[in-house]
Amino acid sequence: MRELHIRIPDERLDDVTSILDDYGGDFTTITGNEGDTLVLCPIPTAAVSLILDELREAGIDDESYTVLTKAEIVETPNFDGFRERHSTTVRKLAKAELHEKIREIQWPYQLYYLGTILSVIAAAAGLLLDQPALIIGSMIIAPQVSSALAAPTGILLGDWKLFVDSVKEQALGLGVAIIGAAVFGWLVRWTGFVPPGLVLPDIELVGVRLAPTFLSTIGAVIAGVVGAFGYTTEQSTTLVGVMIAAALIPAAAATGLAMAWMAPLFGIGAFLLLLVNILAINLGAFLTLLGMGYQPDWRVADHSLRESVPSEHQVAVYGMLFLLLVVTLGTGYLTATNIVFTQAVNQEVDRTLDQPAYTNLSLSNVQTTYGGPSGRVEPTNVTVQVSRTSNQGYADLAERLEGEIERRTNQDVKVTVEFTESQTADSTASSATRRDVPLTYSMHRTETDTGVRAVD
Repeated sequence: MRELHIRIPDERLDDVTSILDDYGGDFTTITGNEGDTLVLCPIPTAAVSLILDELREAGIDDESYTVLTKAEIVETPNFDGFRERHSTTVRKLAKAELHEKIREIQWPYQLYYLGTILSVIAAAAGLLLDQPALIIGSMIIAPQVSSALAAPTGILLGDWKLFVDSVKEQALGLGVAIIGAAVFGWLVRWTGFVPPGLVLPDIELVGVRLAPTFLSTIGAVIAGVVGAFGYTTEQSTTLVGVMIAAALIPAAAATGLAMAWMAPLFGIGAFLLLLVNILAINLGAFLTLLGMGYQPDWRVADHSLRESVPSEHQVAVYGMLFLLLVVTLGTGYLTATNIVFTQAVNQEVDRTLDQPAYTNLSLSNVQTTYGGPSGRVEPTNVTVQVSRTSNQGYADLAERLEGEIERRTNQDVKVTVEFTESQTADSTASSATRRDVPLTYSMHRTETDTGVRAVD
């Protein structure tokens, strides 16, 4: 519930009261001493946007003093019916409310960058330790939600300064995050806190962030959708920031660690994942706001975009829009080529393992580093994990997969095949007090295109 406080000249009182009467609102008026009147009216949240829009169309907002506050208890003759008529309407915030809410969630820039550095260091430590708890903690303290939702909101509300500041904050914040993770990674690597021979992609939580995928893009878009929906309605927003940070902070930490480990191919893939996620979040939020009925004033009033941008902000706004267009097109192309490459690898692995010679093998996972446009100096790493129930050798499997994938994708690849062997014994006890305990024995071997190497 909200309470509308609006002070207007006496000659405009009938215009305001007629709008409130049409909605069935119970209002009261207080006459001032300077030819104006204060109107107080409780309003259901779902009707706020409608009433404010009508007041704006009537030209009331240009000459009024308007305050909207939350109401805890309302006891008036017609309010229950007023609320019931709007009970099925989505309780979205009015534009003015949304604008203020976005402004309120923005962190002071000192705390924003400090929070970003602390969160990305925690995420980097979590990746190196392969500890999900640390990564989840980094998402909770990350402040990225304040800037990720401000850019699309600024476009739709016509606040171009908010849009420009948000884009700058997102770019600088993620840049600081990458550098912070790189410095942290370099320190722990060269001071001996992690093994010197540690291979980043071999860490499970790092391996899932080698490059953008179709599923990771969907997750980022959903984060933007949930973020926009949560902050434009009265739904809980407690976990919205966590979901947005989940798409950004670990990817930024992975990019910085790739720099510290001087792994360019992994770094390109992780950085591309970060770009895809931030663009998907902004796009998802923008489309959600449009779908919920938020329209920029210049579009509603049949004005042009150029007329809505103040002259002092035109260079910055057009520059930002052009930069976003270039980054979006470039990122989209690189992501699409990587997705096509990954699909081709998965199909070739499935096709090869379906052959009779490999009937005793079961595919567990296929892990691929960034495989965008060809022409790179170093080959793309493809790791195929399979399980088998016997100690039968498959010395030519890695080489065969390498040849098939290279013919299919026309790219240089390095294939690693990891075998997991297991034996299980499960005896049935005759006594009711005896418990059956399955026994599992595992042996792990790795085959590459250069030969076979026993791991353990």
